[in-house]
Amino acid sequence: MTLRAIPLSPEAFAPFGRVFDLTGTPGEGVMPMSGEGWRDSYTLAPPIDGPAHLGMTQGPSAPWDCRLMERHPRTEEALFCAGAAIVLAVAPGGTAPAPLAETLRAFIIRPGQVAVMNRGVWHDACRGLKAPTPYYWMATCGLGPDPWVEVSGGPVRVLA
Repeated sequence: MTLRAIPLSPEAFAPFGRVFDLTGTPGEGVMPMSGEGWRDSYTLAPPIDGPAHLGMTQGPSAPWDCRLMERHPRTEEALFCAGAAIVLAVAPGGTAPAPLAETLRAFIIRPGQVAVMNRGVWHDACRGLKAPTPYYWMATCGLGPDPWVEVSGGPVRVLA
């Protein structure tokens, strides 16, 4: 099975969570600001719904075979670029003990975008769009084990 990543948008990502666009254009939940020679944006509310830890992961490059996923039933997780675009593979949460290959979706997250996954959404580690790439994440840590499980019916080849 093969899956092609699509650009991250609030509409396409809605089944898995929400999106903030901090590139300076007015958007839902974001306040852009600017001054002489600078501009910035911030979220009007905290990106996740609990206390957050900030982490950084070094991801390999796309394409890849998505074999394993994890989920966090007790915290949301926000993902954002450290400088270059990344690819995120997700599957709906729920009561199933493993993500189902046919339900996987993949999204390209560009610098300035934030993808916030709902609690329980299955996901793989992000990959760099064109090369191994670091990225940041925010989540509440220390809430218990979140084991990685095999994708049922997988692996799924994810193309960027």
